[in-house]
Amino acid sequence: MIKFYKNRGSAMEKYSFKDYDVDGLTFLMSNRKEVVKSYQKLISTLGEHLDDKTRILITLALQVTTQQPEAVKIVIPKALKAGASSDEIIDSVILTTPIVGLTGIIKLLPKVLDELKKHQDMTKEGS
Repeated sequence: MIKFYKNRGSAMEKYSFKDYDVDGLTFLMSNRKEVVKSYQKLISTLGEHLDDKTRILITLALQVTTQQPEAVKIVIPKALKAGASSDEIIDSVILTTPIVGLTGIIKLLPKVLDELKKHQDMTKEGS
């Protein structure tokens, strides 16, 4: 079990990660929600002259360049909600090939396709 301690004034709070999958977002949402909210507020103010779908597809392409599957998985549902089609999402990913190379695309594309399938399956269940 990993334990983390932080000093908040005079009180020491103990963090135990035995129940976590050592997931940074889970930790931040549980223990530093203000950081996540501030970040989300900042992100929502960027690209104000773009429609939501375009802004989110650009964000997806940028996330692909970081090679962070977790970030890509977070952005895909937002893109779908904004009206992006599966083909537009896949094209946004493939558009990054000159930057991340074919290997980078091959690495992330299965995660993108899994996320699209998951959304498609959820949509079928809701019908």
